[in-house]
Amino acid sequence: MKKILLFLRNIFEVYIPAVSFIIMFLTFILQIFFRYVIHDPLTWSMEIIVIGFVWTVTFGACYTMRQRSHVKFSMIYDRLSPRPAAVIRMLGNILITAAFASLVTASWKYSFFIGFQKTAVFRISYTLIFLPFVYFLCSITGYTCKELIEDIRVIKGVAGDSEDHAKAEAVK
Repeated sequence: MKKILLFLRNIFEVYIPAVSFIIMFLTFILQIFFRYVIHDPLTWSMEIIVIGFVWTVTFGACYTMRQRSHVKFSMIYDRLSPRPAAVIRMLGNILITAAFASLVTASWKYSFFIGFQKTAVFRISYTLIFLPFVYFLCSITGYTCKELIEDIRVIKGVAGDSEDHAKAEAVK
């Protein structure tokens, strides 16, 4: 069961963003060709580009969080010793977890509420366009909770340092 869930996570966080980016990029190039070479712009390309962008960014952000390669403003955090750094990061992660977790139910409801509307050209339900945001919220909440557990272990003295702080120390 765990292997299936990890495979599904890879589908959402690796394969869907990669495929949606490729489709978005090829559609963009095709639109440029039709608009400036053939002088007959495509009517459907903008819809594909927007959906591809939304899916690439939303699902791709989950992967960057999993890899801990997202942007962090850690100027002060990096200068502290492991325990105070863990306390600071824990406070920030509590805010993120609370905010994102509180949005899950409302986003879920809105994604299905807006489903009666369809896109102009392909008649795709807006539920399919907005539902990835719910996955994003759940995924980021989960990854942030994992960091919270790591911070608690550092504060209790069970772990010497968090992975992020140790990387920053190694760069110095």
